Amino acid sequence: MPKLDRSEFKYNAKVFEKTCLWCGTLYFASRSTAKYCSSTCRGYANQAKHSEEAIPYDETDKMISALLSENAYLKGQLNRYILENEELKRRLGEAPQQNENS
Repeated sequence: MPKLDRSEFKYNAKVFEKTCLWCGTLYFASRSTAKYCSSTCRGYANQAKHSEEAIPYDETDKMISALLSENAYLKGQLNRYILENEELKRRLGEAPQQNENS
């Protein structure tokens, strides 16, 4: 398991704050050359070297960011359409009453 807390090390131990190259988790390592937070991530990264199916962390992060941004935009558009629809319904509901009074 990744060591996410520095308190798991001795008080005088050299500890390096790292980011896992596979999953992007911030963790503490006892070696300066550590690349992955756990053996699981190291195994996935090793499998990815031999296949082109895996997407590196940086690309995945960019894709997630783009999807979240698009999601926020679409929510805004949906809310705008809902408000416009309600306004049109209100106007259509008022229009027949005005014609009857005329």
